Amino acid sequence: MKLSQLQAVLAVAECGSLRAAGRHLKIAQPAITRSIREIERELGVSLFERTAKGVRVTPIGAAFLRRAEAIRAELQRATDEIEQLKGRTSGQVSLGLSGPASIVLLPRAVQAFRKRFPDAVIKVIEAMFQSVEQDLLDGRIDFYVGPIDPNVSRIRLMVEELYVNQRRVMARKGHPLLNARRLSELKDAKWLRPTHIARNTEADFSAMLADLGLPNANIVVHGSATLTTLPLIAASDLLTVLPETMLEFAPFAEILEPLKLEEQIPGVTTSIVRRHDMPLTPMAEHLCDQVRRIGQSFAEAKPGRMPRKREAAQRGVFAGAAGGEDGARPLPAVRDA
Repeated sequence: MKLSQLQAVLAVAECGSLRAAGRHLKIAQPAITRSIREIERELGVSLFERTAKGVRVTPIGAAFLRRAEAIRAELQRATDEIEQLKGRTSGQVSLGLSGPASIVLLPRAVQAFRKRFPDAVIKVIEAMFQSVEQDLLDGRIDFYVGPIDPNVSRIRLMVEELYVNQRRVMARKGHPLLNARRLSELKDAKWLRPTHIARNTEADFSAMLADLGLPNANIVVHGSATLTTLPLIAASDLLTVLPETMLEFAPFAEILEPLKLEEQIPGVTTSIVRRHDMPLTPMAEHLCDQVRRIGQSFAEAKPGRMPRKREAAQRGVFAGAAGGEDGARPLPAVRDA
């Protein structure tokens, strides 16, 4: 099996036809057809079936494609790593982040990162961990930043806890319920369910509020992305629950206000997650370091944000945890939300 054959299979799957794949790879269509036939003969299965609109991946082909994509990703990382070790500043980093992490951590991390790697391409996926876990395991993304399910298997994954993201009930400024001091006073409120709950379901959100003394919360909007929360809350009397670090982002701080409730909503731990069995490229490691530095600044600004257990970090499983070797400007102080 040759790399050119794998590239042909992936191109056909991504482009949807042999002709489009040939244009994409800048080779003749008969060469694409020959590569597909050779690899199907070697495997003894059909990877594609013809349709009126082009070709469609078979179920067996889909399983093969997942492995082929992982091989391509690792080969690209190998090439990038060698080039970076030679002093080049180009290459690619792919990462997944939860909505709050993408808003609060990513901008400052990228600002510092680009001082060292100005020609790098950064690919960002905003998603909860469940959506990108397989991409992480298959090598399609380098690392993930955000909350994870505590029960996630750590056999193939390293998890470094950064800080506990305290959560607050939020409303628009001027909301008639801003003076509420107990959740029971919010029994008639309507709620927007956010995206950062661990398993991101209505049941989880309702159960959390019920445990705090607010059963039967009236959830009328289900948020699909973090930034949809801002205009919806700003334009209505809906309430929601958000990490207080979101108030570090000026548009949120200008529009939202946390309620000063006696009940304390359980925090969510923000972590860096990466594979055990594959080191990051120097470029990806550097971006990971920048994220770590900013996350640690949150933990240090509020001692209560520090996770109770930092075992992975304490054992030094992540290289260069100190960061800051690129001469980046000191991070601005984290405002006490």
